[in-house]
Amino acid sequence: MTTAQPNHGGVLFLRWYFMFKVCVLSLLVTLTVATQPVSAGVISNLPDAIACSVKDPTGILPWEELVFFVSAHTRDGDTLYKTLTSGPLVLIVASNGIITGPNLAGCDGLKIQDLVDAGRAFHLTQS
Repeated sequence: MTTAQPNHGGVLFLRWYFMFKVCVLSLLVTLTVATQPVSAGVISNLPDAIACSVKDPTGILPWEELVFFVSAHTRDGDTLYKTLTSGPLVLIVASNGIITGPNLAGCDGLKIQDLVDAGRAFHLTQS
């Protein structure tokens, strides 16, 4: 009487095939994540912070430049930036990129890209 031998080849093939699929899937996920564009900003396509001078007709303010941070983004595309001072000053970057800040020397009426090019608007983190 002969006894049937277990088919270890089929089990080994299934294990190999399963591990192969796991490795290929892991590789695809890694490549997909690695090829995605990196966005360091809080709001897409806008800087996290902007440095602007303050117009001071009295000459008594203790600062010449303030840093404004992203505070809010509206549905129509405008972005509000505020200082972290106790009485915050604000500026608005309109959806077309024009800055509105009536008391801000060197920022009011400019395009945000002008400040980025001048190094006065930047992301807080870089990848």
